Amino acid sequence: MQESVIYQDIWEEALERGLQQGLQQGLQQGLQEGLQEGLQQGLQEGLQQGLQQGATEGEKSLILRLLNRRLGSLPETVIGQINQLPLPALEELGEALLDFSEIDDLLEWLQSHQPE
Repeated sequence: MQESVIYQDIWEEALERGLQQGLQQGLQQGLQEGLQEGLQQGLQEGLQQGLQQGATEGEKSLILRLLNRRLGSLPETVIGQINQLPLPALEELGEALLDFSEIDDLLEWLQSHQPE
């Protein structure tokens, strides 16, 4: 009977240690996998956002150069308005500027395409 009590104590202690080790390993593995997945997702989102921002900045730069060439030097307020336009509006402006012959054409276009 004594042996069975000692055996049971040893078994319970081993079981408890095993559970603690399993829990600790599970937590470490889960944390590591979570960090890897989070890092990968963060990098992917950052890359996507950087590409979008780069496309927008490139579009703005090209449009401003084309407008300067077509209409002459632009007032800072007009440049500020163009810098506030989202990418789809910039793309529209890129096509519309081909029909502009004076700054008033640009001002009229900007007035009708104010970001909300």
